[in-house]
Amino acid sequence: MSDEIERKKKWPQSVQLGKDETPHIAVDIELPDDEFKRIALQAHERDITFNKMVGLILNDGLRSAEYRYEHNKKPQLLNENS
Repeated sequence: MSDEIERKKKWPQSVQLGKDETPHIAVDIELPDDEFKRIALQAHERDITFNKMVGLILNDGLRSAEYRYEHNKKPQLLNENS
């Protein structure tokens, strides 16, 4: 019986929900039905929410765009105005 009392004393008194979640902003988007279904299926396969899947897609797209910008092999002409 004393083990149970000790366990209850150690049990957290409160729980903070979403403490490991990153803050986000709501954005309205319009998708064709077929794209919505593809994203929803991917989210289902990964056992995450549709919104979380869209966030992953956006983050991956941003990383890809930044990489392409920083590693562009085409030479660029930079003009300075004086």
